Amino acid sequence: MTRAATPGARLSLRQELTGLVALAGLCGMSDLAPELARLSPRQRLDLIESLWESLDDKDVPMTDAQRAELDRRIAGFDQDRQQSIPWDRLRADLRQWR
Repeated sequence: MTRAATPGARLSLRQELTGLVALAGLCGMSDLAPELARLSPRQRLDLIESLWESLDDKDVPMTDAQRAELDRRIAGFDQDRQQSIPWDRLRADLRQWR
C-alpha cells in the first residue's frame, strides 16, 4: 500500500482515506483500526494532518490556561515580529524536510 509522494498519489490516498472514513461511519470507529493499521506511517500522518485541518477553531476546546498561554504567545509575537517566522513559511519549510 506504499505510494510515491506525488500529487496523483496524494489524490488517490485521499480517495482511499475518504473510503476509510465512510467505512468508519458504517461500521464504527473500532472496526476502522485494522484498516488504519495498514496505512504507512506517512499516510497516517497525512490523515492526521487532513483531519486536523478540517476542524474549525470552535471545534477545538481550550481551557482558560491554554487560552491565556495562546494570548501570551500572540502578544510576544506581536512585540517581536522581526524574529518571528510566519506560519505559512514555517509550514512550507517543515514540509520540505519530509
